[in-house]
Amino acid sequence: DFPTGPVVRCAAFATGEVKWSSPAIKPANVMLADGHLLILCETGQLIRAKATSDEFMMVNRAQILGTTVRAYPALADGRFYARDKQRLVCVDLNPQ
Repeated sequence: DFPTGPVVRCAAFATGEVKWSSPAIKPANVMLADGHLLILCETGQLIRAKATSDEFMMVNRAQILGTTVRAYPALADGRFYARDKQRLVCVDLNPQ
C-alpha cells in the first residue's frame, strides 16, 4: 500500500524493503549529516532525526522560515543555511 500524501521512509538499498515510514512530515528536502537526517519541510520547519534504519527518531524541530520554502538548503561547518521568499537564515547546529 502506498500512502496518498508525502512520506519520509527508510528502505534497504539492496532489496527495497521498507524499514520505517513517517507520514507526519510534509514535502521536504533531506540531507544526512553527522549521523542525523536534516529535514527542511516546505512549511519552513527544520527537523533533526537520528539516521537509523530501526525507527524514525526525531531529536528536535524548529520553525526557522515561512511557509513557502522551495530552495535547497546547504550545510557548511556545522551551519545550516536555508531561505524562503523573504529571508535567508543560518542555524548553528554545532553543540555548545
